Amino acid sequence: MSPAMAPITHSVSSIVGAAESSWEQNWKARNAEDGTNQLVRSGIAMLVIGITATALAALVFGGFTQQGPHSSAGWLCMMFALMTLPFGITVSALGLAKSLRNRHLARLCGTSVLPRR
Repeated sequence: MSPAMAPITHSVSSIVGAAESSWEQNWKARNAEDGTNQLVRSGIAMLVIGITATALAALVFGGFTQQGPHSSAGWLCMMFALMTLPFGITVSALGLAKSLRNRHLARLCGTSVLPRR
């Protein structure tokens, strides 16, 4: 007998139950490694670097005037701040949005918390 013509040996309820459990397992596997933690960590790290660079330019390397920082190191710190602060805010906001989405999906599926690594 060919595999396409094999007799049906499973009841409908067992097939539906197996599909639900495999769906939950797939959902948990996808969301356990969806990158939310990495986004939040990298966003916060970029914000810390940007704030540190701003503080260094303002307090250590001569401060800011209307023409910009007083020293070359101040200009370098200002460039780091101007690169990392907007991108850090964006990445942190994305990570927070993904975290809130994961919480919402966890409530819909009836699990209290998402699985951690």
